[in-house]
Amino acid sequence: MKAIKTMLTASAVVVATAALSGCNMTSSSGTSSAAADTNSAVPAQGFAEGAKVYAIVNLHSDSPKNKLYAMNYQLPKMLPICSEFVIQDISTKVIELTYKGLEYDYVWDGHTKKAGQSLEENFMLFFGESCDEAKAKVKTLSEVDQKGIKRGKPIVGMTKEGVLLAMGRPPIHATPDLEGDLWTYWINRWVRHILEFNDKGELVKVIK
Repeated sequence: MKAIKTMLTASAVVVATAALSGCNMTSSSGTSSAAADTNSAVPAQGFAEGAKVYAIVNLHSDSPKNKLYAMNYQLPKMLPICSEFVIQDISTKVIELTYKGLEYDYVWDGHTKKAGQSLEENFMLFFGESCDEAKAKVKTLSEVDQKGIKRGKPIVGMTKEGVLLAMGRPPIHATPDLEGDLWTYWINRWVRHILEFNDKGELVKVIK
């Protein structure tokens, strides 16, 4: 695999904390909004081969293959918030990482590409240079949010912020706007669940 030796460029990177902070934004109508612009570029600041990065949401990996997907499949093995990784190699379709001595591949996909989100932009929705902000955010959330985050699963009554930390961002091609009341997650390649929120941004139903 041919490595990209330069740091990820500012024009290709999005930080997931923008999505999390967006859940606290207030719209002109005064309601809570999760409308962070998840395609806005911010400086990469050190994301390169050999750099340490931290999970800023729970990750759900393909355990037998040690793969993480840009589609954010909600697979059974959970790697919790603040898990520490080292970037080993960056190519056009895969980012190779190590975690606790194991090698992981972070894999881009055609759906995400067609939606206009690059591998680097997608990667930065799940990883950051620090997990301090995510850790602090968890402490401010409700008991039901914290329970869902600990499990890595949606629980009725959770807020959008809690769901983002527990599950990561839903795939952009199916849920381009986090302001919407319906978020679609794939459990695997064949099964999807739809999360329904009320106008307060609270989870009211998981449609399977």
